[in-house]
Amino acid sequence: MRKKVLSLALALALCLGLTIPAFAAETCTYTWEGVTITAHSNGSVNYTGAGKLTVEHAEVGAHTLYEASYEGTAHPRPVEGFSNKATISVGQGLTMTDEFKEAWNVCANHYGWSVSFDGSTTPAQPEQPQQPAGTAASPTNDKLEVDGAAADPTVYKINGSNYFKIRDVAALLNGTEKQFAVGYDGSKNAVTATTGQGYEKQPGDLAGAAKGGDQSANPSNDAIYVNGEKITAEVYKINGSNYFKLRDLGRALDFYVGWSANRGVYIETGKPYSE
Repeated sequence: MRKKVLSLALALALCLGLTIPAFAAETCTYTWEGVTITAHSNGSVNYTGAGKLTVEHAEVGAHTLYEASYEGTAHPRPVEGFSNKATISVGQGLTMTDEFKEAWNVCANHYGWSVSFDGSTTPAQPEQPQQPAGTAASPTNDKLEVDGAAADPTVYKINGSNYFKIRDVAALLNGTEKQFAVGYDGSKNAVTATTGQGYEKQPGDLAGAAKGGDQSANPSNDAIYVNGEKITAEVYKINGSNYFKLRDLGRALDFYVGWSANRGVYIETGKPYSE
């Protein structure tokens, strides 16, 4: 099959399960951002090239495997020999990021696949994922309001402070004068926020109180850039997602964060950040 560059919009659409005609081939190859992705109908996916693998590389890889391993149009089905197990191999010169692995798992969960990275198997929708050693992060039901309306983000308490996912905050502020877009820059290993732009809610956003008891939180190696400038923030990685103090986000993105005994923590988008 000839190589071609797949647009990110199409990769995202396919990851979300939009139906398009698909016919299986023993091997399917795409090139995306300088990385060649080759999938085989037995479930193996090979990445070759140089640099860091990003969310987009995972999404294109999932589509590539879909094309190689499924046949049919309105109701595609796996070809003979594909056991719903995707094996991801990465060549020398490439580095896997946490976001790359997380994105692969999101796509795999959608299709009902399991994924292994360099021999380490991650089953789709694991019931009790193992947690690495680190600081204890405890689920909390502490209240949050945004412009007077109750909100339902996923919040963990670490060392007495509440930590929020930046994507939850972006989803809550979307449509207000403090809205911002969220992305990831693999070249900088950084979360990016761009003020004034809208945010499209993603699966897993605003999922409510965390379940499963205490989790392990480790200081994140990811930086955060707001409008292209690096900021200082205390960030922890929990189950592959970055969690921030709400006041750090308020300071960086200029929205007001307050607290009262009656309301709990609250955000007011009509006011600037204030200490």
